[in-house]
Amino acid sequence: MISERLKSLREERNFLQKDVAKYLNISTSAYGYYEQGKRNPDTETINKIADLYQVSTDYLLGRTNNRNSHMGKETSLDYYNPNYLQYNELDKKIRNSLVIEGIVSEDKPVSKDMLEKVFKYGIDAAVEIKNIIIFNKIMV
Repeated sequence: MISERLKSLREERNFLQKDVAKYLNISTSAYGYYEQGKRNPDTETINKIADLYQVSTDYLLGRTNNRNSHMGKETSLDYYNPNYLQYNELDKKIRNSLVIEGIVSEDKPVSKDMLEKVFKYGIDAAVEIKNIIIFNKIMV
């Protein structure tokens, strides 16, 4: 399972095997063996790969299909979350932005689902920007 995920994640970002190998400080052939399923990366390498692709190690290992399960409770808009007040402030800012942009009207409630999608897409955009920065560092 990890070999398939490694290849898929790399191809999604248009990275070459040599780019990822350089980031991991291993040979291109060693990384190629990971993608072919001939070798398995050690724990430290799995953690580096998860950081590179901004996915959980559980996702890499095939234990979940949720790429961002490492974000679970910390990003949930849940009253019982210790960071609820911060999210409550974020919720207000997002709602105000949606009203200002004309996406929703001020008198209509914004669903929790919509707020979570806005938050998720914002995170996804930030991750994409980070990947571009990492890729540019690799290519230097």
